[in-house]
Amino acid sequence: MLKNELKQWLEPLKGDSPPLYVVGGAVRDHFLSRVPKDVDLMCQGADTMARRVADTRNAAVVPFQKNADEPCFRVADRGTSDSFIDIALMRGDTVIEDLNRRDFTINAIAIQVEQGGVTGDIIDPLDGVGDIKQRLIRMTSPDALISDPLRILRAVRFAASLDFTIEEATLAAMRQHAPLMKKTANERILAELLEIFKTGHSIRFVQMMDELGILEVIFPEIIQMKGCTQNTYHHLDVWNHSLLMLEHCEYIAHHPEEFFGPEGRQVSENLKPHNRLPLLKLAAMLHDVGKPETRGVKEDGRITFYGHEQKGAEMVSDIAFRLRLPNQAHEFVRILVAEHINILSLFFSKTKPTTRMRWFRKVKDDCIPLIIMGMADIRSTLGPAASEERGEKHLRWSQKTVAAYYGKIKKQLERRNLISGDDLIARGMTPGPEMGRILKQVRNAQDAGQVTNREEALALAGELAPGDKSSG
Repeated sequence: MLKNELKQWLEPLKGDSPPLYVVGGAVRDHFLSRVPKDVDLMCQGADTMARRVADTRNAAVVPFQKNADEPCFRVADRGTSDSFIDIALMRGDTVIEDLNRRDFTINAIAIQVEQGGVTGDIIDPLDGVGDIKQRLIRMTSPDALISDPLRILRAVRFAASLDFTIEEATLAAMRQHAPLMKKTANERILAELLEIFKTGHSIRFVQMMDELGILEVIFPEIIQMKGCTQNTYHHLDVWNHSLLMLEHCEYIAHHPEEFFGPEGRQVSENLKPHNRLPLLKLAAMLHDVGKPETRGVKEDGRITFYGHEQKGAEMVSDIAFRLRLPNQAHEFVRILVAEHINILSLFFSKTKPTTRMRWFRKVKDDCIPLIIMGMADIRSTLGPAASEERGEKHLRWSQKTVAAYYGKIKKQLERRNLISGDDLIARGMTPGPEMGRILKQVRNAQDAGQVTNREEALALAGELAPGDKSSG
């Protein structure tokens, strides 16, 4: 808890220190009876104080900017990577002046720290404790959002992660100042978005951001999705279908055992690393972003979206680049949008075992979030041409496919190649593109279970290369 953290870091400190305060999330968590993720201290001469604390133990001081225009120094234990404390420079001449400059009242509370890390008086000039009790997000002043427009998005993030309500005057200011977010660094926007999507009820807050005009600032591509009508399988326009798909996708992803039974735990593990869960939701929201630009109407009035998945993948790739997504995350979102039609094609069309396994080899573990997207897509397609029976069949197919992937397909894909280029060279084949083509076809046959040992693989290679010396 907070008192233990303070004692651990500050008890060894000797001599007089400038007035020192705990601020920010640690104070908020303290009043919510939650274990703080990290502890933020504030004082005059923060750099000197940080070095004094570091000198009492095996710790390093790392300067960085935790928030906009707020110099901060992290004192990190060299022996334990997750043990650190942050000391920020007080903004203004007094603690009251600093607190009044903060974003929301729930973050504008300080606790004085006495000698040895003992907590003292609570300083709460804006009744942040009262707002915590009421579970309310309230801006500290009318200028709070103007001074740092990212706070508009942070209000949504706090509401989502804490399950708080945003006060009406703050909502009105968020709506009024949403266009100012264009001036905000995209990597800061991305960090807040991911935190919102990590929650199990992000759809509520995506809808809130949409109503406040925030989403169109971050994703101007969605403007064309609104009012873009679809074919008879759909009952909603492209944007509202995408929101409904996000809602279903979120529910499935957060309740995998309900849908996948024994494999539910593996599905959950699949989505844990590298922000895959929040990125899946981002991809769900944008999966049809390519539809407006590919919309066509046939002579009989039927609406088409030929190639919308490829166009969508290009657009999502541009969005990922704009938001400064890391390369791995960028590719993950791109492939989910590019392949969201193919996962449905595997259900609707009878595919050969080799074609099916070739697709699984292409997407590998990304097949799991793609299956979830397919399930959500079907559940969000409720037009007159859709049927309840189709939805039930697709659910059963999805459950069987996930079970098959973890029961057999994944193991098959991870098996070593039965033959190599050296084997083909020994049979007199010259290295080159033709050899690569044959090895790929043999591997596809191996994945599909059509060849199961080295001898069968070599025989197939001979059939694929009739000029092979071994076949003469």
